[in-house]
Amino acid sequence: MADSSDAPVARRRGRESKKARKQRAAEIQARLAARYPVPTTALAHGSAWELLVATILSAQSTDETVNKVTPELFARYPTVAHFAAADREELERVIYPTGFFRSKARSLQGAAQYLLDHHGGEVPDRMEDLVLLPGVGRKTANVVLGSYFGRNVGVVVDTHVGRLSRRLGLTAHDDPEKAEVDLMALVPVEEWTNFSHRLIYYGREVCTAKDPRCDACELADLCPSAFRVGRWAKPVRTPRKPAGSARAARTRGAGKPAGGPAPAPPGREAAAAAEPWGGPAPAPPGWEAAGAAQPGSGPGPGEAMEPPGAGP
Repeated sequence: MADSSDAPVARRRGRESKKARKQRAAEIQARLAARYPVPTTALAHGSAWELLVATILSAQSTDETVNKVTPELFARYPTVAHFAAADREELERVIYPTGFFRSKARSLQGAAQYLLDHHGGEVPDRMEDLVLLPGVGRKTANVVLGSYFGRNVGVVVDTHVGRLSRRLGLTAHDDPEKAEVDLMALVPVEEWTNFSHRLIYYGREVCTAKDPRCDACELADLCPSAFRVGRWAKPVRTPRKPAGSARAARTRGAGKPAGGPAPAPPGREAAAAAEPWGGPAPAPPGWEAAGAAQPGSGPGPGEAMEPPGAGP
């Protein structure tokens, strides 16, 4: 662990100045660099196209799962043209373990066809060209540009980078593109790709989503979320009701049977005895002779039903 005696400490309350945040970000970067001197992507690949394919497959999946799928995938479809001409159902079967296989197969074949039509089957090395491919956004483009072409055009913000950046107080945004802008302002350009890889590794090993190991974290003294998330978070207590309100509720319910209906109003006891409470109201005087059909919508005694459509 790096010597943190003179390191900037994360602020627990109040606002942090831009200068202080940048100093803290620099110390975070230095400690991560000492832990991961030469970071790189965990996705196995041998070309820009293979890295592009692997990155598309990694969405909502793990690098480990993708690395198990890609050997068979690239052996079956060795070129961009093979991907474009592949049978869709067969391609879906091969990439099925990565999840969302129908959408991913559609993106892979769409990207392959676009490259054949516009770039001679080669993967371009510019952000503005990459994001035009089906299934490719800034995150995927940043992975290919930074990890294969060695170009620091932006910061890769995946689930790990986003989670750690928010916990470390480097951004307050959930939106990846807004978080990327904040990180680009705090990290030197030449370290954008490496910083992403380091956060990804650290998020898998230490600052995990459900059980962050704050007790073993090298960044705890720089982190405003330290010992406040995961197992360290205090349970939310349900607010207790004032004692007076409970006594008042007992007083209001003293004369009412538990779970039963309210007592009948005075003067209705006789009606309630002859007819269950909640039934129809008794017929008004003078209606008894007309029979039960009188107040309804049907015809009365001696009346014929009017045929449909009849009328003036």
